[in-house]
Amino acid sequence: MTAENIAGGFRGAGLVPYDPQTVLSRLDIKLRTPTPASSPAAEADPWVSQTPHNPAEAISQSELVRSRISGHQGSSPTPVFSAARQMAKGFEAMAHSVTLLTAENRSLRKANDALSKRRTAKKSRVRHGGVLTAQIARDIAAQKETKEQRGQIAGENKRGNGGGLVSTRRCRKCGKPGHNIRTCQLEAEMSID
Repeated sequence: MTAENIAGGFRGAGLVPYDPQTVLSRLDIKLRTPTPASSPAAEADPWVSQTPHNPAEAISQSELVRSRISGHQGSSPTPVFSAARQMAKGFEAMAHSVTLLTAENRSLRKANDALSKRRTAKKSRVRHGGVLTAQIARDIAAQKETKEQRGQIAGENKRGNGGGLVSTRRCRKCGKPGHNIRTCQLEAEMSID
């Protein structure tokens, strides 16, 4: 502290040079109402209730509602906070499931489109190819039969491995369908001889 600093303090208070009017004017207090402190929420656009479209929007809306409730005076916000928290969790879960269902729906639509294109391609081949002769029709039928036979052979191979298609029962002795070992004609013929 210097002498100049101290003298400056007395001059600011109106004590040096002595001026009673300056001192009294400093004591004249004018009351004024302070302006309320502006909050960030008040500066932004007023909140409008909207349907949340994703989990982030649901969480931000619930936080905004909680902040508005806590700012409101004269109410106990605890039960409302728990309800808002539960609603936010529900919104978030629903938004996640909707996202998953949308992705699944999109993939199923793609698969369905591909399948329908294949089906229409088979039909249009005959339409655009012109006349279907008897020989070509027989060739196509023969190809289908060979595919079916390959499928049956593959099915028999699967049956041998323990899984596969259900077949008709056969006799263990003669291998013919329609009867079992007790009613087998082969056994009856042997006993007659």
